[in-house]
Amino acid sequence: MRGRLLAAAAIAALGVAAFRGAGRVLVVRDPLPARADAIVVLAGSIPDRALEAAALWRDGVAPRVVVTRERPPQGEAALRRHGAELPETAAELRRVLVRLGVPADAVTVLRRRAISTETEARTIARWACSRGLRSLVVVTSKPHTRRARLILRRTLGPRVALAVRPSRWDTFSPRRWWSVRRHAKTVLAEWERLAHYALVARWRIRPCGGLRPVPRAAGPRADVQPPAACFSSGASSPRSCIWRTMSQPPMNFPAT
Repeated sequence: MRGRLLAAAAIAALGVAAFRGAGRVLVVRDPLPARADAIVVLAGSIPDRALEAAALWRDGVAPRVVVTRERPPQGEAALRRHGAELPETAAELRRVLVRLGVPADAVTVLRRRAISTETEARTIARWACSRGLRSLVVVTSKPHTRRARLILRRTLGPRVALAVRPSRWDTFSPRRWWSVRRHAKTVLAEWERLAHYALVARWRIRPCGGLRPVPRAAGPRADVQPPAACFSSGASSPRSCIWRTMSQPPMNFPAT
C-alpha cells in the first residue's frame, strides 16, 4: 500500500513539474551569428516583433529586414464591396519598422500570403534558397519560438543557418503562464500544434520549400528570373509551375 502511495505521489509530482514547465519548454533563444543575410519577422503580433527586429537591425545583425504577409481576415472582401478596407498587417509592420529607424529600402515584404507557420516557412525558404542566402535570424513571440524553429530548420534545410530570437518585449511569462488567461490559451494551443507538427506536418516538409537551391558558389543573388515556361498559358512541368508561383521577386509596399 505504501509503495502505491509513493508511486502516486511521484506521478503527481511529475505531473505538476510538467505543467509548470510547459511554458518554459516553448521558449528557445539561439545565439546570434556575427553577420546574417536577413532578419525575418514572422507574421503575428506587431509591437513586440517590430521592436526586436529594429533593435537587431540597429545592432548590425543583418542589412535587411524581411516581412511576411498574412491571409486577409474573414470578411475583408465584403468590406471592400462596401468601399471600406482594412490595413494589411504587413504594410503596418513595414511602416512601424521605418518609424523605428529601419530604412524603407531595407525592408522587404514577401509577396505570397501565408495561412500557417508551415506555409510561411515555405515562402521564407523559397525566397532564401532561390537567392543563395546562408544565414537568417527569425524574430517571433516567445511561445512561438520552439515550433517556429522546428518548422523553419526543416524547411530551410542544411544550406541556410537559422537563429530564432524571441522578442524581449513580449510580455509572455513562461514561468507563470497559467496565471494569465491569454497566456494559458497560447500555451495549450502551441502544444496542440507541436503535436500536429510531430505527427503530420513534419513529414510533408521539403528542404528549400521544394525548390532547387542556388549553388553556394553563386552566392546571394538580388533576383531570380523564372524560366520562360512560367510565362506560358500553362505550366509545362511541376517544376516550372513551382517556379511560376514561388520565385517572384519580393514586393515592397510604398511608404505610408
